[in-house]
Amino acid sequence: MLSQASGSETTLGLDEINLGDPDFWLRDDFHGALALLREKRPISWHEHPEAGKGFWALLDHEDIAEVDRDWEAFSSKYGVRVYHDAGTKVRPGTGALIELDPPNHTVNRKRVSKAFTPRQVGSMEGSVREHARRLVSQLSEGQEIDFVDDLAAVLPFEIICDLVGVDPADRSHLLKLSTIGRSEHEPEYVGKPELPQQAVNELREYGVNLAAKRLLDPKEDLISELAQVQVDGEPIGKEELGGYFGLMISAGSGTTRSALSHGMLAFSQFPDQRRLFQSDPVALERTMAEEVIRWATPLKHQGRVLTRDIDFKGTQMKKGQKISMWFVAANRDPRLFTDPFKFDITREINQHQSFGAGGPHFCMGAHIARREIWVLFQELFARFPNAEVIADPIRERSLQSNGFKQMKVRLSR
Repeated sequence: MLSQASGSETTLGLDEINLGDPDFWLRDDFHGALALLREKRPISWHEHPEAGKGFWALLDHEDIAEVDRDWEAFSSKYGVRVYHDAGTKVRPGTGALIELDPPNHTVNRKRVSKAFTPRQVGSMEGSVREHARRLVSQLSEGQEIDFVDDLAAVLPFEIICDLVGVDPADRSHLLKLSTIGRSEHEPEYVGKPELPQQAVNELREYGVNLAAKRLLDPKEDLISELAQVQVDGEPIGKEELGGYFGLMISAGSGTTRSALSHGMLAFSQFPDQRRLFQSDPVALERTMAEEVIRWATPLKHQGRVLTRDIDFKGTQMKKGQKISMWFVAANRDPRLFTDPFKFDITREINQHQSFGAGGPHFCMGAHIARREIWVLFQELFARFPNAEVIADPIRERSLQSNGFKQMKVRLSR
């Protein structure tokens, strides 16, 4: 029996809530626990063996926006995942964008941002629709599919690979590497962190090798452009190139995978919203995509590291401590969202923080994500208007990714 959409209730007491425990995020009532914590203890400290040395957690929409904008006091360059301690691990974003502060971040962002402008994304709509239509056309009436593996994971991965320039023959292997690289809290990898790390390193190495090939034989793709960039007369270093590639592949596909999966679940739990979207998908393109992204919050948090001692609204924080911005809590803040636990694709005022909270790291792929979400559901419901989730999906065990490992969907007209 498919569970109803989670509301603001929880069976946990305030002192039982630990955001550093990956198992907390497998609970059906975690949104209710976040609502309780946000109301009673919006700034709190959390420790858990799987979360490094512990961290400060922010859940209030306004507090998060303040921290995200203050990159001088709250730095990204020591890592953006609260379960990693500074200097201990190399992750996909290292050396490129997500783990840089201005002015280095600003310079690096300009190198790739032109590929993600609204105009550029608009020119890609044909490709997005072609991929979506092809994937949906391979499915049949009455079929039961794993929505994650068959649709949500594939569409954004194909689009980002097209943009970057990955050979189609290599994509299934890179998708596997990307999935393993984000799975370090899954039971099969707990205690074996070297396995996800190996996948991350292999993904980065592929990008470096691809850039070397493109330097000799440029194509019309983003990796060819990056391969030719020079800084002070020298090409971008391998570490930086690997970081760019790993970040684009992982972030460009994984977050939209999570958003699409949450969208499918929401349309099943709120069938009136599915029917509304089907009645006029063109008119609802903008608000529908934003609500799916708010509802999903594909990245639960981003972390920062304090560069100095600070008194943050009465809480004494120390230099070197980690602080986390829990977008997944802010996106249900009732002071910002009317009826926040309702999935409403007509929501006009939607100041969600799924793409960031106003700081320099606003997601470059926002326009692509919106388009992919709108196009896939338009194509899916045009062919299977009564497609729905038929069993409780299996969540990823993760402190960062707010996604699903499996989601059983029956296709029906």
